[in-house]
Amino acid sequence: MPLLPPSYASAGPIPPVSGPGTPTGPGAPGSTGNPVRIGRGPRRVSRKLVTTYFAGGLALLLLGAVAVVYLTYRALGPDDSTLATSSDDLPAASTSRTPARTPSSLPSPKPATEPSEPLRARFGPQKLRDGQSFVMRGEGDARYRLTLKAGKFHKGGCGNYGVKPANGGYLPVKLTLKVLEGEPEVSEYSFRFQNADGKWLNSVGGSGCDVDDYLGFFRRQSVGRTYTSTVVFDVAARKGEIVYVPLMDVAAEWKLS
Repeated sequence: MPLLPPSYASAGPIPPVSGPGTPTGPGAPGSTGNPVRIGRGPRRVSRKLVTTYFAGGLALLLLGAVAVVYLTYRALGPDDSTLATSSDDLPAASTSRTPARTPSSLPSPKPATEPSEPLRARFGPQKLRDGQSFVMRGEGDARYRLTLKAGKFHKGGCGNYGVKPANGGYLPVKLTLKVLEGEPEVSEYSFRFQNADGKWLNSVGGSGCDVDDYLGFFRRQSVGRTYTSTVVFDVAARKGEIVYVPLMDVAAEWKLS
């Protein structure tokens, strides 16, 4: 490479060469402008686009929350059948006057001899007369009517094979059972004779005074049917009371005159 003369070396920097084929403008060799950008540089995201994306995400979130609330209400809320009906489904108010009820259309009162269990426990058994009926409610839905009628007092056995009484005579008592509801279980052994001193006497056999319908209650008792039976007591006289004890307590007492 040829050396420059000393006069050129001390003259300062060499000015740029211009002419055809020499690059000019910003970025050209020897220029003082910005450097030339090669390729696509980073772009700034528009604020409007960010706002649009944010609003769309918020709308989707709200829709999801509404859907969860609606499904929870359908799963745990009241049934459609409990919703109020429209005014078209409601019955129209009647303006006509209700006719007066005649005595024949009035409901018949319940028998006075059918106390409830709490009343029976509080006031004791029913006090009845000889021949009077008594309505009893048994186990489950069973309900029946009992009628008791004392017969003639016999000082000896009835018939040729009757055993001699031990206490003075035999008192036959006829029982009538009318089944009103259900299938009650009524036994002749639930009836006892009560003396004036409160002592109970059980029914006896062998008197011969009960040959017609002895143990008539020992069968299946069906609703609507009537059953009869006779129990005989060995007592000193006809005066006293017949008590009915279905379980542990006395349900009714028939006073004999």
